[in-house]
Amino acid sequence: MAASQSSQQRIGDFYVEVVLPALAARLDSAFPEFGWKQDARGWVATNEEMTHRVLGVRAERVVAHGPAPRGFLVHGGDATLWTAYLNGGVVPRGETFSSVVRELAARAGVDTLPIDRSNPRDRASDLLHDFFTLCRSELHGNAGNQVRAYLERRGFPVGAIDHVDLGVVPGELFTKNALEAAGYSELEIARSGVLADGRWPGRLCGAWRDEQGGIRTLWARSVRDSDSSTRYLYVRGASRSGLPPYGLSEVLRLGAPERRNVVLVEGLIDVHSLRSRGFPNIAAVGGARVQPGAVTQLRRLGFDSVVLVFDNDAPGREGLARAVEDVSRAKAAPGLRVLEPKLLGDSKDPDAFVRDHGVERFRELLDQASCAISWRALELIDGVSPQNDTRSRRAALALVGEWLGTLPARLALEQEDAIHSVADQCGYSRVAVERAFRARFWDRSEGRSGVRLSRER
Repeated sequence: MAASQSSQQRIGDFYVEVVLPALAARLDSAFPEFGWKQDARGWVATNEEMTHRVLGVRAERVVAHGPAPRGFLVHGGDATLWTAYLNGGVVPRGETFSSVVRELAARAGVDTLPIDRSNPRDRASDLLHDFFTLCRSELHGNAGNQVRAYLERRGFPVGAIDHVDLGVVPGELFTKNALEAAGYSELEIARSGVLADGRWPGRLCGAWRDEQGGIRTLWARSVRDSDSSTRYLYVRGASRSGLPPYGLSEVLRLGAPERRNVVLVEGLIDVHSLRSRGFPNIAAVGGARVQPGAVTQLRRLGFDSVVLVFDNDAPGREGLARAVEDVSRAKAAPGLRVLEPKLLGDSKDPDAFVRDHGVERFRELLDQASCAISWRALELIDGVSPQNDTRSRRAALALVGEWLGTLPARLALEQEDAIHSVADQCGYSRVAVERAFRARFWDRSEGRSGVRLSRER
């Protein structure tokens, strides 16, 4: 623990003493989206479109003053640290902080060799890497026959199975002997957790990596349907908290045009399945519950757009609703779209859809993904139509208006589109619904961060 704290302190000092001064000298190239121009006290933003869309203010109110500003300030509002800005509005900690500092250093043209050289090797991470290497080898031997057959049944092209980033957990004694032969002590092996659960051997497994591709935890899955109660197991003591979506490190290796957009699904194996069929820009959240900040953090990694494609079931719909509400409350986030689960038809998830209809049909389906705000607004009034009585329709509109009134200014356009959609759904004119929402849900929300249309017009 002391070594970890020392490393973080070293990185923090490097950030304050080296990165921030260099960043202050080239803010215009480091963050071109603001359109920074120098003034007598530092920098002032000039990109009206960006500051209105993201921050809800005029560009001239956004400044970064001082000799080495730690972030930018909105006059009359809050200050935002550069580290938080790149981390989806959340101040980063631990490994995430280290990653953000390295990205800021790159933007400032600063060599990170001083902190890279001072960091000792992470033997715990090395052990997980070497363990997974054993697992990958096991997949290609006789012990992997059952798992290979399972992957074939799931539609993996036979030739692609040799190249997927998956493995099979070997037996406990073989694992222990192999890791000891690689130089790990009995205590290190015990602390790693790779031998802590007797249910692991023989299971299909994969590695959950950080943004740089380092293995932080592993999962193991039974290939027998009868094991549904314990289908996915994770390394004990190796948390997924703070990690990017599963498989994102591979997406980050793609060229700039390909990595601007990413599709997020629920299933971990879905990632490997779709990639084996030629769909590379995909990652998974590992279930219908999205980790806080998992989507908003994608913005600092250069993703302009995220499409959520969750399973066609009740947990999938609930997960989409929670994710949209979480992202809508963030100060900054990539553009978010949702594929209506019903569009998957008889398929339970994206993997099954591609297996039945092919990857090109899946690409066409993604074109039908809608704005997340409109999707959520329509979800709130699901089942309401012009044929319903007046009381039901107005109650539905009140529910939507209350939620839309909480949205930040950066979502003003999405908000207006959603108003039009719910007006059409309930059989009222768009003008009437907009006037009603403005009067009932915006004018009375003085002091809140929601968009107040009466002041925009």
